[in-house]
Amino acid sequence: MVTVEAPNRRSDDRFRFSPAYTRVVVIPSARSAGGSATRSAVSHIIEDLDLTGFDDGLGTPEGGLEGHGYDISSTGMRFELDEALAAGTEVAIELYPPAEQVPIRIRGTVVRVFSCDDDPGPRRMAVQFTGFDSPKDRERLARRIEARACCWPE
Repeated sequence: MVTVEAPNRRSDDRFRFSPAYTRVVVIPSARSAGGSATRSAVSHIIEDLDLTGFDDGLGTPEGGLEGHGYDISSTGMRFELDEALAAGTEVAIELYPPAEQVPIRIRGTVVRVFSCDDDPGPRRMAVQFTGFDSPKDRERLARRIEARACCWPE
């Protein structure tokens, strides 16, 4: 086995979800910029994302795509869906942490879509977080990441 020393280019450490299924529901914005909007236009779109369609049960909101997460940091997440979203797509996300019924609600932008040639099956994507539905959602995610020993393996 060869060990490669390489610098970590991520701004925040990421943590893997437990091997059990970690549910995510993603709703793409109908007004998504598709990666071509200016930063101020993207900020405007994010502010206009409507999160009222989410529910705390197991139902999927209209227009929602259901998948599961792979890893997370305080600034982004890697997940998979049956359908690929284009890079630049603005999304609203419900993340259901293990053993919790109430989701953490996050907004973000798809920044990477893994190639189907290299990764057959459901499309893996990465999203960069742009905001949270409430300060409480941000705090819940921070607490879960800090307590990863009980929630997500190290």
